Amino acid sequence: MRKLLEDLMLRLLKTYSPTGSEELAIKAYTDFLKSIGVNTVEVDDVGNALFTYGSGSKWLLLAGHIDTVEGELPVSYDGKVFRGRGAVDAKGPLVSMTIGALEALKYLDTSRYRVTVAALVGEEGRSPGAKALIRRGLKPTAIVIGEPSGCDGVVIGYRGSIKLRLVCRGTGGHSSNPEGGISAIEEFINTWLKLKELSKTLNVSIGMNYISGGQLFSVIPKLCEGVIDVRVPIGMKLSDVKSKIDELLSTYCSYEVIDETPPVRVSVNVPVVRALVRAIIKNGLKPSPAIKLGTSDMNLLVSLTDNIVSYGPGRSELAHTDHEEVSIEELELGAKVYKDLILEFFTNT
Repeated sequence: MRKLLEDLMLRLLKTYSPTGSEELAIKAYTDFLKSIGVNTVEVDDVGNALFTYGSGSKWLLLAGHIDTVEGELPVSYDGKVFRGRGAVDAKGPLVSMTIGALEALKYLDTSRYRVTVAALVGEEGRSPGAKALIRRGLKPTAIVIGEPSGCDGVVIGYRGSIKLRLVCRGTGGHSSNPEGGISAIEEFINTWLKLKELSKTLNVSIGMNYISGGQLFSVIPKLCEGVIDVRVPIGMKLSDVKSKIDELLSTYCSYEVIDETPPVRVSVNVPVVRALVRAIIKNGLKPSPAIKLGTSDMNLLVSLTDNIVSYGPGRSELAHTDHEEVSIEELELGAKVYKDLILEFFTNT
């Protein structure tokens, strides 16, 4: 198992694949599968790679993602720790998921059970990979999302998100007389401060990803725009948050929603969660249920079934940082948990 984990992990880490540029990583993934004799690999119309074994009606979908945030990092492996962009989020979980599924194949009656492993594209963006599965109307019995949770983590929920483009416009004029015109940048800043106050009132988190506006000399800015990321807690409606934002905007500012994802939470008693808990215990760990602050493809794929959970090796606090790393021991333990999860789900639920 370890050699397979090392081989696939290095192939994927060495293939930089920020959102929207996943083709080479998908090829590296499918080439690896073919090199070990897996020939049932499909690359769909949006670029997802999926491989399936078995033909039974009880069907488990394991969905990881192969894209990363931007920012290529040096790749290294010293026999103990992998370092590089995506080591944690989420090539590590995808690697463990893939090898764990192949290990489980040795013990399953494929006439009764079916497993699909999906390397999805675009999760760090607008999730075209997950949305393609939804459009296809897939009806798996259960879904496991591959995201870093730590080897003992059982993720049953994620916050929702609203990504919006805030645009403020001013009247222009000479900056020697700042009171003589309306500054788009000042309007943007005033709105941003109101949004930060709103975040305290609503218990949402609001962050700024991007801002642009003005010119270097002597002109009151006519335009300022930025991208705002609003994270919405479980139990709150996205429409309610947007209504509150509408109320605080001045006549000089407006926004458009770039993307939005509702929060998700499932019961700890759904069969796939129970199977994961047993698999973690079987590997000598104490399961730790969690609600994550971010979002994942779980927020979308729950529309296919609420028999869903998220799991994967790696420390989530390292995701999207310049210090992504995961040990071979974590990947190996994660693969064993995935294997046992599959076997527990099919034989004991």
